[in-house]
Amino acid sequence: MSHAAYGPRGRPFTLVVCGSCRADATGRVMDALRRAVRARPHGVMVVTGCLEQVLHCRRGRGVHAAVQPCGIDRRPSGAVVRLGPLVTEAYAETVAAWLEAGMPDGGTLPDRLRAAPAPRRVAHPN
Repeated sequence: MSHAAYGPRGRPFTLVVCGSCRADATGRVMDALRRAVRARPHGVMVVTGCLEQVLHCRRGRGVHAAVQPCGIDRRPSGAVVRLGPLVTEAYAETVAAWLEAGMPDGGTLPDRLRAAPAPRRVAHPN
């Protein structure tokens, strides 16, 4: 089912926020993300342990998160978008507006708000 079937503001998503980074965030950053999720009928926010396997995040630099579009049944329906660091309420509000718009492609989410993927770990020789 295409995301258009949910209406312009109803595309389901799961937002996963790094619990370690969350400790470094101001309450306003987290509040802006919570408001965005609550405004979506099928948005879910999960706060979890460090997302270092998915994101290249560093403590003390703001909130890092990952969001993935999904169906109402929570099955993934698109690629994961890595977010962060979200250091100000304005950054979080920009992400919120992007979520409300249905996570459109095409540069509507500024590159400065996209986190780098985690570096690949290379096994060290013994």
